[in-house]
Amino acid sequence: MTRKLGELFRLSAELEPLRHHAMTLQRLQEEIDRLLEEEFRGRVSVANLKDGTLYLHTASALAAAKLRHRLPSLTAALAASAPVQAIKLRVRPTNAPASGVAAPRPPRVRTIGPGGRAAIAELCARLAPDSPLRQALERLIERAAMASEQRQEGDPLERKEAEIDEDDAERKPQDAFGVQ
Repeated sequence: MTRKLGELFRLSAELEPLRHHAMTLQRLQEEIDRLLEEEFRGRVSVANLKDGTLYLHTASALAAAKLRHRLPSLTAALAASAPVQAIKLRVRPTNAPASGVAAPRPPRVRTIGPGGRAAIAELCARLAPDSPLRQALERLIERAAMASEQRQEGDPLERKEAEIDEDDAERKPQDAFGVQ
């Protein structure tokens, strides 16, 4: 005879605290989804509530950094409806599909910034028109421009991460004393 999990929770006195805790976590997740902006939906999940500390997992370090600025107001808002005295964040990228099997992380698309594309175009101008290197570099510039356009249409947090990558790529390396 099979029973639904919910029935087992209701019938067993030993499982009642676990059911109550799970319901509390679910209510907190709904409240957090309601309180946070759209950019955080699906990127912040309730992990646990223990001794008045709410543990949240974020999908990226950038989301965690942005959320840290909102913790005081979020803590105050949640304290009104639940025994939350503090919030701790952990970065836990979520790639697992509903099946529970972790999906491979998609390759991160690195883009070439406008300065890099201009430098490559300048190099192309100095190469012979029928040069295989010139043809390869022209394809690279073309693909980089398309990737940059696609990134501008994408997710705001992913777009910000790509901008940081571009800035890092365009900076000249420095030695330990700051000399370029």
